[in-house]
Order: sequence, then structure tokens, then C-alpha cells
Amino acid sequence: MTTRRLTTILVAATVLLPAAISSPVDADTANVPLPVTREWTAPLKHAISISRPGGISLAVRARIRDVASDIGAEAYPGRAAMVGLTLVRREGEVVQRVKRGMQVPMSVTVQPDEVVRNLMSVEAADALAAGGIVIGESSARYRRARVGDVVTLLGRRQRPLTFTIGFVADDEIIGGGDLLVSPQQADRLGATTITRYTVTGFRNPDTAASALAAAGFVNGMNYRVRRTWEGKNPDATLGLGEAKLLVGEFAYSMSKSGAITADTDWIRSNITPRRFFEGIPVRAACHRRIWAPLQGALNEIKRAGLDDLIDVDNTNKYGGCFYPRLNRISGGLGYLSRHSWGMAFDLNTTTNSQGRPPNLDCRVVRIFRGWGFAWGGNFTPADGMHFEYVGERRDNIDFPSKYCPNVVNRDR
Repeated sequence: MTTRRLTTILVAATVLLPAAISSPVDADTANVPLPVTREWTAPLKHAISISRPGGISLAVRARIRDVASDIGAEAYPGRAAMVGLTLVRREGEVVQRVKRGMQVPMSVTVQPDEVVRNLMSVEAADALAAGGIVIGESSARYRRARVGDVVTLLGRRQRPLTFTIGFVADDEIIGGGDLLVSPQQADRLGATTITRYTVTGFRNPDTAASALAAAGFVNGMNYRVRRTWEGKNPDATLGLGEAKLLVGEFAYSMSKSGAITADTDWIRSNITPRRFFEGIPVRAACHRRIWAPLQGALNEIKRAGLDDLIDVDNTNKYGGCFYPRLNRISGGLGYLSRHSWGMAFDLNTTTNSQGRPPNLDCRVVRIFRGWGFAWGGNFTPADGMHFEYVGERRDNIDFPSKYCPNVVNRDR
């Protein structure tokens, strides 16, 4: 888990291998049948990541570099974006082809050689240096891709560009995402926005963290600050490659106005009709994979006598699950909202609007975590209405969350 911790902190079509789909079933009313939280191991090397989902300004970049210099460290710029995949070929034969006019969303992480080589993977760094790109194991498995395959990605103005896979990396190496590329390859794609800095090379972690905090770089509404020596965050979401293994992959088209249209065949196979949940009558269309856990959370909220804390009218009018669209914060970088997969659920939207301190009873938050959901109240910026399925319990993690820290070992 060491590499995963370092990297996570740093960083209509026919689609092969669709996720297994079953009809919604009644949720267990006791404990959710989820895997326990994966163990975390302290990393061998220290680093601090400072990121903003929409990008970091020139003035802030200079300030980060100045602080790093003052503590004898280096600050390396990184980028992130989402691009479309349209074709995978192997020796001229088609491995995956997306319908004309559509694309598969692929998350792209961009790091300089120093960060990849020293904090992530020497093999990945060598592949990038040789001109290849790195694909995560989950994403490769989903489309049966392997080293040597040629992928077509859509760059600036939807221009098709080809890249050769040079290395298939463990998901842990690239934070559970799809692709890792070099800055030069990102330039070709038009992924030029600096979204993070990785500060490393300091002698004393506490001194480094204090210096950055004194300069205003604290985790919260403006910046996402992560340290490799911290424990697992209960509200960390899945990388896109991991998420696709959980809920599947779809293709989509995007209009000039930015409107997203998802593949209707995928919707039919994966998204439930909009209907009421039992007990607490919220109504939504959600991914079939999350229906039972979501029903289980609502059942537990009702049993605990907390159902009055759910604003049903507001949730039914403005909340819910499935809504294909760009992310409100990082949509300019091409990112789709996780609502596009139907794996996120919004409730009580008026009192928990994005960018404001969350106003949700922590007992409700912890119940949702126990049923396999990360909570957006600790996102950057905060998104207190948002719960996102991650497929493992998150109520049993001891972490100094700003809002609603867990009460570890509580009875359920």
C-alpha cells in the first residue's frame, strides 16, 4: 500500500467487459456486506501534495515554490485532466472501438519524471521516457489492453492523437486512475492546466507542513493538502479506473454547449428507473450497484429515528443520483461528474450547497460511510450534499476529518 498512498496523494458505444449487473435487491437491514477498509502502511518517502481541482494560479505557484525553497525542498508541478478514448489497436487489429461521434472518459495524471521516478515507479518513468504512456491495471483489464497497444485519445478541439502503451501499472502506482502521461504528452493533448504541486526533499516533515500552513496552504475550501504520512481518508473517492470496475464504463457525446449524452444501451443496462426508496420516500434513478447499499443506509437512518433530518421534498426536486454532466468545479478540464455513472447521491441540497460549510447531522454522515459511501463535506471545496459509493466501509477509519470525523468502533 505504500505506493498507493504516495500516488493517491500526488495525483453510445460498445465497450468490452461490462461490469456484472444484477437487478436491485432488498438491502440487508443490519450491517452492509462490504469489504473492510484496506490497510494503510506508512510510506518510505515523505511528500506533501497541494492541489486545486480547477487549477492553481501563477501567483500561488510562485508562493508554493518560495516556501519549498525556504525549507530546502523541491516543488514539482503536476496536472490532471479527462480526455476521450475512441480506439485501441494491437498490430493493426481493433481491440476496442467506440461508436462514431462518441468517446470513453479517461482520467489522465501528469507528473514530471522526478516525481514518477522517485515517488511512484521506476518502470513507469522509463516507459514515459521512452515515449510510451502508462495505463492502470484496472483500466487495461477493462478493455483487454496490454503493452504495445496503440490508443487513440481526443486532444484539444477533439483532435485524435495516438499513443503507445509502454507500461501497465498496478492501480496503486497511478492512484486508481486510467492513464499516467509525461508533461510533453500532456502538451499534445492540451492538458496544460497546473492542478497540483508535489513538495518533497525536505528533512523534517513537521517543519515542512508548518511552513506550508503558515503560508496559507491548509486543507479546506481553497486547497486540498495531503501528506504521505497521514492515514487513510474516509472521504477519499475512487480513482476512475477503479470506479469503472465497480460500476462499469460508458461512452458519451458532448455538444458544443457542454451537454453530455450517455450511451442509451449502457443506461438501460445499468441505471434503474426513477423510483421511490422504501422507508424514507426519496426518489431517484441510480446505478443498480448502489441501490441496495443506498436503501440500507436509508433504512438505518430511519431505524435510528433520524429520518426527519432528510429533506425529502428538496432531495426529490434537486438531489438524486443519475445526471450525466460535467463536474461543476473541474469540468473545464473535461471531468465528468460521478453522477454521470449514477454512483453519487445528493440530498438536502439547499442547506449543503457546494462551497459552503456542510450542514448535515454527523450521525447521518457516519451511517452513509458505514454503507460504503464517501462524503463530500470534506472535499475541496466542501460539497455536503454529496455521497459517493466506494464499495467498502468507511465508518471504521480514524482520521482527523474537519467535518464529521468517525467515531471508531461504534456499535451499528
